[in-house]
Amino acid sequence: MWLSLGYQILAAAILGVATGLFFGPFCNAIQPIGEIYFMLLQMVALPYICISLIHGLGSMTPALGKKLFKRGWPFWVTLWGIIFLMIFALNLMIPQPMFTTIEAGTDESAKLARNFLNYLVPENPLYDLVNNIIPAIAAFGFIFGVALMHLSSKEPVLSFLEKGTQLIEKILYWIALASPIGIFAHLSVVFGTISFEEIHALGFYVFAFIFAALLITFWILPALLSSLTPLTYKETIKAFKTVCLLPFVTALPTLALPFIIMYMKKLGKKHHEGDPNFQATSQTVLPICYSFGQIGNCMILFFILFISFYFRHPFTGWEMAVISIFMLPMSVGSSVATYNTVSFLIEQLHFPEQSLQVFKQVTAITMNFQVLISSASILTFIILALYSYYGTLRINWKRLGLHFTAILIVSGTILAIVKHTVHIKDSLQNKYMDLRITDVIPQPVHAKIYTSPPPTPTVELGDPFDRILSKGILRVGYSPLDMPFSYMNHYGEIAGYDIAYAYQLARDLDCIIEFIPINYDQLDQQIANGEFDIAMSAIIMDESRLRTMNFSQPYEEQNIVLIVPVKRAEEFMALNSVARNNQLKILAFGYFIHSAEHHFPHAHILNLPNGSASMMPPMLNGQVDATLSTRLQATAWCLNHPSFVPIDYAGQLGQCYFAYPAALEATHWISFLNNWLILKEQSGFRDKMTRFWLKGENITELTPRWSIIRNILHWVD
Repeated sequence: MWLSLGYQILAAAILGVATGLFFGPFCNAIQPIGEIYFMLLQMVALPYICISLIHGLGSMTPALGKKLFKRGWPFWVTLWGIIFLMIFALNLMIPQPMFTTIEAGTDESAKLARNFLNYLVPENPLYDLVNNIIPAIAAFGFIFGVALMHLSSKEPVLSFLEKGTQLIEKILYWIALASPIGIFAHLSVVFGTISFEEIHALGFYVFAFIFAALLITFWILPALLSSLTPLTYKETIKAFKTVCLLPFVTALPTLALPFIIMYMKKLGKKHHEGDPNFQATSQTVLPICYSFGQIGNCMILFFILFISFYFRHPFTGWEMAVISIFMLPMSVGSSVATYNTVSFLIEQLHFPEQSLQVFKQVTAITMNFQVLISSASILTFIILALYSYYGTLRINWKRLGLHFTAILIVSGTILAIVKHTVHIKDSLQNKYMDLRITDVIPQPVHAKIYTSPPPTPTVELGDPFDRILSKGILRVGYSPLDMPFSYMNHYGEIAGYDIAYAYQLARDLDCIIEFIPINYDQLDQQIANGEFDIAMSAIIMDESRLRTMNFSQPYEEQNIVLIVPVKRAEEFMALNSVARNNQLKILAFGYFIHSAEHHFPHAHILNLPNGSASMMPPMLNGQVDATLSTRLQATAWCLNHPSFVPIDYAGQLGQCYFAYPAALEATHWISFLNNWLILKEQSGFRDKMTRFWLKGENITELTPRWSIIRNILHWVD
């Protein structure tokens, strides 16, 4: 029956992939079917882990439990050591993650450790069960199982737990019967909606994951078994094929259990002369091996390490140690539970929101291989533990040495070749330079862009609002260097948050637009002389400028940060010690001079004009130790200069307020701008621009995903 079901599921998987490629996004119509299937799996996964652990441990005597633990823990450590070595070996191929911003003055590592403990300790089992907190549920089952082990009259409890286990296994049997439908629906939706471009960008992770799964399943684990037990390498591969096929196809490690039970019966007859105790002991140990032997779940650590690079979110040494240590208990349980674990890690490690979406996309491909590793490791763990318990281990040192020497040579060669030939890009490379106004402003108004100031037009002084409407020309001051608010992209176009606002303002006024370059040292004169009607380029509103210019209401608030070389970042983590440093050279300009003088009274302040244009030579040439800027502008600048990093002291250096300046007497114009900004916020335009330009989210309306029915047969538009 099981093999027949396996072929049905394999056929359903192939049909699901074909359906997704054929119908594309139309497959979303059957998405609820796949979701119901996985919800049912979640329903039984947690109770099964808890009940099976309590029953498996409780059914042992303390002497048996102690002996099994003594004989089995070295192999548990070995299996987890193998997966950790593989993960960190793969991580060597990933370039060193670069920083976006360093948050100083916060004890994130201690907070991270506390949150992990809350995730692991079963303080409230009902809450853990409701919220799918797998490690805490497993810990609860382990504690109660060990306690039950030491009870004298425990048969009624064991009988109740056994019935509970049988009940869940019956439900799993029913779910397994329906799995062809669930797998078909799930894969249809995945391959109908998955972004080929994004998967291509994540191709290294996917192929590295598959390589690791195949290497561990078909070489490392069989080599381990054939070197430590009477089983031959050929027999081990055959056993893996029998046990792992159905779990691999369905991505359900639970379906390996009946095959493991059947295989252990066969193994008992062959190597233990039909000893009935062998079969009973194997069934007792199986739930424990199932819960704690799924080393494939630990591959989520590889995902976390990869997105650390992909989203430029490097870890400190302490954070890496905490994550690695707690990965063991967090990997306990079924593969389905890894969704919850990854969601928890992304939240606690402050990764961007799209990280979870990235995981959902790649896991559609990698989950089956994760289950392949777990199924093989469960079987390996139980065989090694039982053979050690019965004293029938036979270590063939020569075979073991040859196998693992060959594995090291082959895998090391492959890793070295890949590291030097494959160039991996992170998600922030060219993040801003590839963005265009037309991505968010369809059919923008006609614009004329000056790269040098044109002759000052003869204009009537006073409020420019009526003149803008009568002549149909909006003159906007801009800077090409204030990324991400106003800058030149790779296409030679000006782009950015403020530029998008300028185009939308011109459209709403039914005007064409002229962009005039700003001279920051003469900004007030340019506005007063009528060179432009408004400046839209991350202009900071402060008390000194209020004397000579009128401003709209602020539209953005930014912390002031310190830009420093990455290799010297540790020197600047404590603001108090930095403030006392009398050898420090700090670059500041405009508004930031006052902040530099106030917070770094002992430092030498280098004052250069023209804003961000003056930042590059002194910083790049090492003439200064640090420079002040706003957080977003500093982050954007450092993306193009990865040897530098912004340090944010949680606003202790002050905040800046961006607003749009106009002539001092332009009260009517400013009143219009304030009301217009309110309308843009209420209509969702501000949120859209913030997400696209400042947060880097892809909000563009893409053409429907490629599909056979649309792009080849042309049956639908």
